[in-house]
Amino acid sequence: MENELRPAERLVGLDLKGRWHVDSIMQRHPKSTGGNFSVGYLVINSDGRQAYLKALDFTAAFQHPDLARALQDLTTAYNFERDLLEKCKNRKLRRVVVPLDSGSVIVPGVIGELRNVLYLILELATGDIRNEVAKWQKFDVAWALRSLHQSALGLQELHYSHIAHQDLKPSNVLVFPMVGSKLSDMGRASYMGTPSRNDLIPIAGEISYAAPEQFYGLHISSDFTSRFIVDNYHLGSLMFFFFLGCSVTSAISLNLSKKHNKDFTNTDFANDLPYIQQAFYEALDELRSSVKVITEEFSEDIVTIAKQLCEPDPKLRGAPSVLAAEHIPQYDLQPFISHFNRLAKTAEIRMI
Repeated sequence: MENELRPAERLVGLDLKGRWHVDSIMQRHPKSTGGNFSVGYLVINSDGRQAYLKALDFTAAFQHPDLARALQDLTTAYNFERDLLEKCKNRKLRRVVVPLDSGSVIVPGVIGELRNVLYLILELATGDIRNEVAKWQKFDVAWALRSLHQSALGLQELHYSHIAHQDLKPSNVLVFPMVGSKLSDMGRASYMGTPSRNDLIPIAGEISYAAPEQFYGLHISSDFTSRFIVDNYHLGSLMFFFFLGCSVTSAISLNLSKKHNKDFTNTDFANDLPYIQQAFYEALDELRSSVKVITEEFSEDIVTIAKQLCEPDPKLRGAPSVLAAEHIPQYDLQPFISHFNRLAKTAEIRMI
């Protein structure tokens, strides 16, 4: 199908369930990662409301030596994500993008298994936080801190619902008018009590955002704690995105290579940890210098939160008050939610 449109790319003009009209394909961000198995569309319902349609593209399965198994895997992944999003919707999670509709459509002129395209219809965002930052002529500290606060709320909502996102990164934090930031894309998530193929992947999310222990296959517990504290690491990495322009993993890896002539060896975490921590502290110094140029007032608070969220030793990752408590899970984000909120409010007042 190299010289023709794939079925998932041929939905423009179709009507879905008599409720949605497929208006146009939405171009992916040039720096997007993932998303190779879907095509995005702008759809409009009968009331004129616009939404985002995610159409699954199964053509890659036909290159697999076991076609039936490949198609089954993709269908299973779709059903898992759809069902997980419905759980989020039923629990009324306010900081997570939830589905408006789902289903399948037969593409005219296509013969065979691919003629039936599965889709999800989701709330339409103005973009993700990368798009927002790219528009700034001057760094908006208040907006960045509020987005971090809202992202932390979304992550806490998921964790309270026994869901680990596992792929939190800038492209998966969407921006909505008047509402702010919401977490999106549950394609790599895990749900406690419901096994999925994501549970078997050592690094379920984008590798350039992985927590150090994931490179070594290290789990500090047999329950979901390990997954949740990786999510918290990803939240801290959003701070590096806003204030340093990279992921914390990229910053650590660069310092390991340039300053210590090392890399994540994938073999002995205990032996490598001191080098990883030193590279992380150097990354924190770089973060501090960058933040001071933007806003010296909040620099130490921002660096402190980033240090606690992204601590390379997973056993020490978290807020000190939570780590010292006996009956609060290590991954509890409430101290960070409160801290982000205080900083955001202060920055917002400064703007008045």
